[in-house]
Amino acid sequence: MSQPLHLVSAWNPSYVADAMDAHLGILLDWVRRRDEGTAQDDDVYVWWAKLRSPNRQQPLPHIAQILALDAQAKSGVETHLYLTDFRSLYVAHLAEITADDVRDEAGESAHVPAYYRERGREADFWFRLFDVRRLVTEGTIAVVEELKHLRNTRYADRPLSLYGGMVDLPLIVRRDVEEAGWFSDRGALIGERRWAERDMRLRGRTERLGVDLRDNLIGRPLWAALELGTRSFLASAEAVFRQHRDDLQFDFAPAAVEFAKALEVELNALLRAALSGKLELPRSQSLGALGRLLEENAQMKKWLQGTLPRDAAWLVGEMPLRLKAVADLRNPGAHRVAVAFVRASDLRDEVLGIGQDGLIARLARAKLDMRK
Repeated sequence: MSQPLHLVSAWNPSYVADAMDAHLGILLDWVRRRDEGTAQDDDVYVWWAKLRSPNRQQPLPHIAQILALDAQAKSGVETHLYLTDFRSLYVAHLAEITADDVRDEAGESAHVPAYYRERGREADFWFRLFDVRRLVTEGTIAVVEELKHLRNTRYADRPLSLYGGMVDLPLIVRRDVEEAGWFSDRGALIGERRWAERDMRLRGRTERLGVDLRDNLIGRPLWAALELGTRSFLASAEAVFRQHRDDLQFDFAPAAVEFAKALEVELNALLRAALSGKLELPRSQSLGALGRLLEENAQMKKWLQGTLPRDAAWLVGEMPLRLKAVADLRNPGAHRVAVAFVRASDLRDEVLGIGQDGLIARLARAKLDMRK
């Protein structure tokens, strides 16, 4: 199967400061209605418009190619719309693309933010979004680095750049690294909730702590090597831990589970990359399954020795033992069992590297070694 294509667009914070909040508000309102039983899960979506620039006199040159992606999205291929205001980056699960004004269609106005009507401008396209996931909130430099993984198909497949590359939006892109299942892993990582629900609930605290972990503990090079999901789970875990660490009666299970998820995402990514072309691994395996794989698969051990010579012995020797205790916390059944401060603190120290060589940093270094 050929590599899927995706889209990139942007919004200008100087005139629509609350654009993302407006869309998330619509999406989460339909989540609420679904939870109350007054709507179905298929009703949970929001329309995002690519407003037509008043300075552009001619039609976009690639209208047909953009509309053609509607068939890809409707066929079940996970299709993404990347959205940026140049300081943050989001990815949306794209369900439909149309050039028709959906505000004129019966029942659709409840899925359209009010400010589109207030602005009174025509739209080139309307995008129906099932979910929105926050990828980067650490500033322009981090957005630039992540966008480098997207290749502009109308510009000789060159890496996407914020500086001079954001013209004739939306752009049609493909990824130059492993195709990201930003939404196909939702069930394994966060259950039945949408990413938009989780991100809105944790907003603010996690943004600040992500920057703090990057700059004051893990370091920029290793932080940049981590999966975006890893960064998110580390920041959310640290937010819960710091907020409640003086309350010894608090149940630290939410923090412990988030630390375990960070480890799970990063180890999955490292093994998929190290074994690419040799062993086809599921996208998201549990920590328990990963531990058994590292411990029992003799052929895989040989392959790891070839791709990760410095870390192979650690991965197949020490790592399975360390995963067993963490896997118990990651098990869904464990979510109903209280986790004391001491246990959560020990896990935090081990994952982040407080007073020791942290698991996350070591996995990130192994990933960097493999790229050399």
